[in-house]
Amino acid sequence: MNAPINHTRLLTKSAGGQQDDDTTVAQALTTFSKAANSRIDETVTTVAKLSDQVTEVKAQLTELEQKAVRRPGPTESGETESVGALVLKDENIALLRSSSIKALRIAVDGFAVGQKAAITSADTHVPAARDPEIYGPMVRRMAVRDLLVTRPIQVATIEYLRGTRTGGAAIQAAEGDQKSEMALNFELQNAVVRTIAVWIPASRQVLDDMAMLKDYVDLELLDALQLTEDTQLLKGPGTGSTLNGLWTQAVAYNRRVTGDTPPDTLRRAITQVQLARGVATGIVINPIGLELLELDKDNEGRYMMAYTVTDDNGRTISWRVPVVVTDALGADEFMVGDFSRAARLYDRQQALVEVSTQHADFFTRNMVAILAEERLALAVMRPDMLVKGTLTAP
Repeated sequence: MNAPINHTRLLTKSAGGQQDDDTTVAQALTTFSKAANSRIDETVTTVAKLSDQVTEVKAQLTELEQKAVRRPGPTESGETESVGALVLKDENIALLRSSSIKALRIAVDGFAVGQKAAITSADTHVPAARDPEIYGPMVRRMAVRDLLVTRPIQVATIEYLRGTRTGGAAIQAAEGDQKSEMALNFELQNAVVRTIAVWIPASRQVLDDMAMLKDYVDLELLDALQLTEDTQLLKGPGTGSTLNGLWTQAVAYNRRVTGDTPPDTLRRAITQVQLARGVATGIVINPIGLELLELDKDNEGRYMMAYTVTDDNGRTISWRVPVVVTDALGADEFMVGDFSRAARLYDRQQALVEVSTQHADFFTRNMVAILAEERLALAVMRPDMLVKGTLTAP
């Protein structure tokens, strides 16, 4: 026999099971609701971003349409089209407006003003490189002072005696006769120190920034000093504040023979120095004069030059005598002399370069004065050992 059914227990259990199911459904609905709300929030955010991007793209497109300049583009009629017109005609413009795409690329033919020219260096403007060296006139290799004995001094004037003699020794004719008498005559001479100077204004910043420029300026100023020094040492008139030059005090060439060529003249001048009890130690000549010597030819066009033109040190020589080539003498002029014994050069202040702001308003203008200066005196003790003349007959 079957046992009796307990309906109260069944009802209680059924009610409890329904309660458990309701709780589970509620929890599931809550979880789904949270997930749905999160997805909705994400979707709203994404839509907002897309909306901003669409707005930005539309603004750019509008600006492109408004500001596009007309550039030549090929059309069927041969007329030109603007960039804006090409954009509006593109088939993808609708996709851009509907935000289906975020960017649009359009190829514009003939955009380089209607021609397709090759790119050249003239178009690219390649920057040039700067050579830092400054090229100016070449300086002299040898100067007149190189022929002279030079001494430093600490005074402003040099005094010296120039002696001459009359008479000479002779054989005594007979015992008791008067012997030959010779007279020595002395003349006091003065060599006054003279100043040779030159200066140039310059910007202090330029000199600070370009070291090579300062070297170039120094070199040019010193070369200008040497040119004036050569002129003064040779042809200074000795008046006012000038030097009494070698040419001014030299004796004239007096051994010319009819038919002499320039090399003949120069060689005879060397002999004239020797006859004055000197030894020729230098020749001063113009570049054109040196050319005249070395290009001398015979009747058959052969060069007559049969002597060495340079010594072991590379210096120019003629008839075995060192040569100073300078345009301080005229084209046809020359001087031959025993310079080591005929004269003295006294340096009170050797050539130097100084830089200073102490000139006018240079300090407040960041300017400087660059000064090259020397002080020297020239004394000619034996002018008869200096011979001057012209290479060709006057």
